[in-house]
Amino acid sequence: MSHDVLETYRDCPFCLKLLYEPVSTLCGHTFCLLCLERFILTSNCVLQCPMCREDFTYLRSTSNNLKTNSILHNLFRQEYEKEYEIRRNEIENERKNIIKKRLIIGNTDHLLSYEYDYTRHEWTLFIKLENDHQNEIGQFIKQITINLHPTFTPSQIILNKPPFQLTRIGRGVFTISLSIEFHSKWNKSDLVTSWLLSFSNTDNRKMIEIEFQKSADDATNNSLL
Repeated sequence: MSHDVLETYRDCPFCLKLLYEPVSTLCGHTFCLLCLERFILTSNCVLQCPMCREDFTYLRSTSNNLKTNSILHNLFRQEYEKEYEIRRNEIENERKNIIKKRLIIGNTDHLLSYEYDYTRHEWTLFIKLENDHQNEIGQFIKQITINLHPTFTPSQIILNKPPFQLTRIGRGVFTISLSIEFHSKWNKSDLVTSWLLSFSNTDNRKMIEIEFQKSADDATNNSLL
């Protein structure tokens, strides 16, 4: 590949810097691995390529297994040796300050009574972190606003401490809307999502990957340890 061609495609569309650990998508565009991971994690709506609007939904299930384009990686490393080394140091420092967590949302269900077409269920909505055994979630989430079906009184509930869960009794399924507010130290926008209540016996949960950026003070303290 000629130098002129490399110059044309050398910069990441997200960070506008030399592509580092380049990842090529099915639509043919290439991004830094870290930039693409962040884009996937922070996109709450329809996931589309920022260049051509191609559907990127398939990337949500593979965000932890994105593969570097080894050919481009080696070409850029050889052609831009010093700049690539600078990018390597930048990315490594950024990754040291990133905390990745998996947020799990779901519900349990217990059938209380059944009479013809009338059933009563006791269900519990839960929001937790994967492998969280000591309510670590409270370090990240300040409060969660839950909006239930208007037939519930009250229909809006605010949970401001862990465990973040809500138990109610009802007979029908509906979509629960959630607004998750994080502690200000993370400088992170509220996460707005939803959960369709389920009365099936399957594993009723979904997983959302969230990235937190350590504060400058946290990063300094860690470097001193």
